[in-house]
Amino acid sequence: MEIIKHAEKDFNDWYRCALPSLTNYGMWLRGNEINTLPLEEYQSRPLKTLFVRLSTYENISGSFTHFLLYQTASSMPEVFPDIAYLPPLNDVKIFEKHNVPWLLGTQTKLGPKGFSLIGFSNSIIQEIMNIPKFLSTSGIPLKRSERLKMEDIPIIVLGGANAPFTASVWGEDSLIDGVFIGSNPEYIRRLFKICADGVRDKKDKSVILENLEAIPCYYNTDKPNRNLKKEAYEAGRIEMLEKGIVPYDADSIGSGYLEISEGCRAACSFCEESWSRRPYREIEAAELLSKALNMKREMGLERINIFSFNFNMHSQFYRILWELAPYFNSIGFKSQRIDMLSGDIAILECQHAAGKMTYSAGMEGISARLRRYLNKNIDEDVLKKSIELILRIKARQLKIFLLSTGIEDESDFMEFDKLLSILEKNKDKYHANTRVIFSVTPLVKFPWTPLEFDDAYAVDTHNNVIARMKEIISPHKFEMRLAIDTNEYLVSQILARSHDERILNALLNALKETGFVYYVNIDNRFLASFLRHLAKENLNVEDILKGFSYEESLKKAWSSLDMGIKKDMLWNIFKKNKVFNEAGETLDRIELEGPIFAPEEYRKRFNEKRKKEIEARFSVNIKNSGRGILRKYIGIALARALMKADSSLAPHFRRYGSSFWEIDKYKPAWITGDDIITLIWAGEGLDELKNKLKDDKFIDSVNRYFGNWGSFKGMAQKSCFTIHVDSPYEFNGSGYFNERSLKYTLYKSGGNSYKLKFSERSLKKDIILDCVYTLNKIDSGEKAYKISMDIKPGRKFNPEEFAVQSFLYPHKNDWINILIHSIG
Repeated sequence: MEIIKHAEKDFNDWYRCALPSLTNYGMWLRGNEINTLPLEEYQSRPLKTLFVRLSTYENISGSFTHFLLYQTASSMPEVFPDIAYLPPLNDVKIFEKHNVPWLLGTQTKLGPKGFSLIGFSNSIIQEIMNIPKFLSTSGIPLKRSERLKMEDIPIIVLGGANAPFTASVWGEDSLIDGVFIGSNPEYIRRLFKICADGVRDKKDKSVILENLEAIPCYYNTDKPNRNLKKEAYEAGRIEMLEKGIVPYDADSIGSGYLEISEGCRAACSFCEESWSRRPYREIEAAELLSKALNMKREMGLERINIFSFNFNMHSQFYRILWELAPYFNSIGFKSQRIDMLSGDIAILECQHAAGKMTYSAGMEGISARLRRYLNKNIDEDVLKKSIELILRIKARQLKIFLLSTGIEDESDFMEFDKLLSILEKNKDKYHANTRVIFSVTPLVKFPWTPLEFDDAYAVDTHNNVIARMKEIISPHKFEMRLAIDTNEYLVSQILARSHDERILNALLNALKETGFVYYVNIDNRFLASFLRHLAKENLNVEDILKGFSYEESLKKAWSSLDMGIKKDMLWNIFKKNKVFNEAGETLDRIELEGPIFAPEEYRKRFNEKRKKEIEARFSVNIKNSGRGILRKYIGIALARALMKADSSLAPHFRRYGSSFWEIDKYKPAWITGDDIITLIWAGEGLDELKNKLKDDKFIDSVNRYFGNWGSFKGMAQKSCFTIHVDSPYEFNGSGYFNERSLKYTLYKSGGNSYKLKFSERSLKKDIILDCVYTLNKIDSGEKAYKISMDIKPGRKFNPEEFAVQSFLYPHKNDWINILIHSIG
């Protein structure tokens, strides 16, 4: 793969010029989000590290673990962290045209040579195919031995949830220098400390890498026999995301994740998280409330999402829900164990009281036989009862997750059809309009699970199973979707079972031949190339997919890891599952603390705050840093500043309301200057807030926290503004005015100044009430003018529409270079 050379490190000037052409006007690359470090600290912190997501900015909104890593690093005075993302597909050609590295810090706009440590964060196995492209576009050799000879190339470490399963990129000449397994915060800090000390003392990279081996869960990829120790996975304390970055993404603003437990009580044979994230641990409800309120202050939260692998396993679930209810406008829940609903409809009703209308169910196998093979430990009657209860409360949507195992037979399909008939009858019985969706995934068998020993099946086998599932689902008028297609299944399974460097060679050759980059699927052209290059390496796909014995498993590349799981235990569970017997017990009998009150009391507790909500309007002046992002972001930044200025206000903030200049909540606002931000406040807390606003010291404190985005003036008294526009482009408003039937007479008012006087009929449209502008000639060239314009807007004036349609641009999106400023 060709290596591109970079003479420069700083891409700030390029970013400013490229802004109009980039996806969403470069929002994914702008940096400076809430809770990121100020750039001034780059020079004072010795270890500059770049955390790299192998997926795009818009795909990480729900990935709080990445921001937890940033929180950990930024809390250490010797570390300056920055973040890079996979460029959106539409921006790749722009990067190529201008020779811009993919390893580009969003905060600093520095390329890879601006950092001493690069950390790839790998969440799913398919993403590792993007590592070669990140390296090659950034002037970094793909071979470890070559990188270590170059002093200006940073150390490259891979971590993340999928790190234990990345053997395909290990080896003596690996794409990466080292692997960090697990999420133990103590060891993460040790890694940063060793690297920071090494950089400060100007140690050779090879010495730093050798020193990193003192960390139990760190692995240098050129030493395949190094055994990682179990202690790496026995993290004593769960680290919470309390001061996380707030992304500009609409779904992330004002929303945060509260992790209530780690690991899972279950032992499903297909789920690597059931095994790699042991032991199961919970955080006490009292501590969770304290952490949640701190998150609310630090991140401006209006919504808290309860996160766990299966949240309804938490023994204090009812207490957690009760305690959080008064302090958040909404509470989200994801991932619960469906069989634990069967004997306790209250848990459903309490979730329903919190506003939950969509539910998911991990059924996995389409029959009891297959669920035994998967070690799902779900009683058949319990499963049916749980689904019935979801329909009984008339849920808006029920998504049922299924696995295509490859061993389905006609008896399994017949049993599945009978279950769907029961589901259909229950929908009719309870008059439920519930949308039922089946999400199907071909089963990828991961190392360090009982099913690692079993055969993986060919694409044709899974295609036949999936087609048969669809034949059964469709007549019942339910929906079916593929979570991943069989192309993606096959590549994922090959990479998960990678056993020698020939697979990496085939992968690199296929990537070079096709230029493939993984975004959301794997195309036929890349797959064909990959399979062809595997054949050239004398590798048979059937052999790669084939299962293996206990003794053979000990020779696999991943066997050098100690995941804290006894391999013989996995083997014994597999032998049981293979003959359709389960190991372990069903989980529907786990005893939880009961509801503190009846479900109707939960509903009342949620509704009490909502009934007393009141609007609070605040006057602010927005800086240029707030230009081109959703105005809700400014509102959340203001709410955060108020709560940080006085923590007693935190219980009373409910949610963002609106902005005076916000035309569409889902489109960024390009106007700066004076604005009125409306926040929704708990009625009983508004008087307290108004009293605090009488204190100049409180307002000064709010401005310290809000200062990156603008200045806070207090409660809004009026909403009368004028608009000032600066443009380097020629004014031609005929299209804008004609489209709106705005008639005017143009007067020259002296020098280069002009006035538009609108007819009475046009004034009644309440769009523009007055407009004057001046042409300031800046050189002798033709049409080389800077235009300054002052507008008195009506209530229907849209500043962005005016900017788009009233000037002549070299390129369509150059309108964002127009500066629009509001003066109140």
